[in-house]
Amino acid sequence: MGRSTSSMVKLLVKHWVHNSEQLVCVFGDDEREGYVASNIQGVNRVPHVVAGPSLRMAEKHRVSPAPMKVLRSGAFMGDELVHDPGLWGLVQAGSPTDAAVRFGDNLTSAGNGSFLAVTSHRIGVLVETEHLQTEAEQPAPEEPAEGFSLLGAAKSVVRGVTSLGGDAPDNPVTCGFEIQMNLIREIAPVPMGRSGKPVRFLRFWFADGSSLSIKHPKAEQLADTIRQNIR
Repeated sequence: MGRSTSSMVKLLVKHWVHNSEQLVCVFGDDEREGYVASNIQGVNRVPHVVAGPSLRMAEKHRVSPAPMKVLRSGAFMGDELVHDPGLWGLVQAGSPTDAAVRFGDNLTSAGNGSFLAVTSHRIGVLVETEHLQTEAEQPAPEEPAEGFSLLGAAKSVVRGVTSLGGDAPDNPVTCGFEIQMNLIREIAPVPMGRSGKPVRFLRFWFADGSSLSIKHPKAEQLADTIRQNIR
């Protein structure tokens, strides 16, 4: 059983949030439930296919709903996929090395065991360290794609060394990828879909032109709250 969002907030404040920043919101539990899809260089992936370094969760903690069969086969037009109840996030990027893809990789590899945290200074994907795979369980590391970049000041921290059921880790939370607010071009609510009732998403536009959109019924209020707290 994963940690509740309120409990994770306490861990983040103690072990991840800096003294100079404020934790604005954390997406977990019901607000994080669902899979992530992607459109990278015009190619749809439902769900998103992990290609870069990312968090590796123990199997029992890596759970996400499967997309509808018709979506997995690519039989949809435009943004029709947003009407799938199982969809939570959508990555759109022009390059596989863009920031949004790094978020998609970690949110997908960690599944519903991940938390998306937003502070006054940055946004990151985090998990409970004790839920990561052990070194023995870790698959062979993949070679990074040619030209791989973490977008300058953006940081990717992948820590796969922990002990499930053994000694407590030094830091109970692990960040798979984070990016500073000055590398986010805009945060705004976006209605998506092809029916009369649009689906509401909160979109993060990054400086490299890529974006991460997450489904949320109160996207407008969240966008306002985050923008008001950016430092």
